[in-house]
Amino acid sequence: MGSGTGLVDDAAVGALLTQVRRVAVLGVSDRFNRPSFRLAAYLLDRTAWTVDLVNPHVVETLGRLCAPVLADVPTPDLVVVFRAPAAWEAVVDEVAAVGGRAVWLPAGVADGNTTARTIARAQRSGVEAVADRDLRADHKRWCP
Repeated sequence: MGSGTGLVDDAAVGALLTQVRRVAVLGVSDRFNRPSFRLAAYLLDRTAWTVDLVNPHVVETLGRLCAPVLADVPTPDLVVVFRAPAAWEAVVDEVAAVGGRAVWLPAGVADGNTTARTIARAQRSGVEAVADRDLRADHKRWCP
């Protein structure tokens, strides 16, 4: 991992994605126009991964029940984060507490300092972090 940039090396991202078996979408929406809804739909429809949906404010979306918290689903290899940037460091702590391997932070929603702090926290916690990359594009590239 780079200093403050998370996994940006294509080979490292590819290695992570090819080892993923279970993904949790944290903060998934039940509104079709939200990025979290669209990405969860893609993951459910186009990947071989087991996908768990997590949001304490959504009971059901995409025909699936949502778990209220990450601890309520089996340990994920990857947690895709759709939470406000102010919550990202706490999310890393939650992912580490449940034994998750990696977090994928959304691009374009946080300033560089927030992203760097979150990545540093992930590194200290033994959690891989990917930031400022398009999961859909990387999945299509590495997991055809």
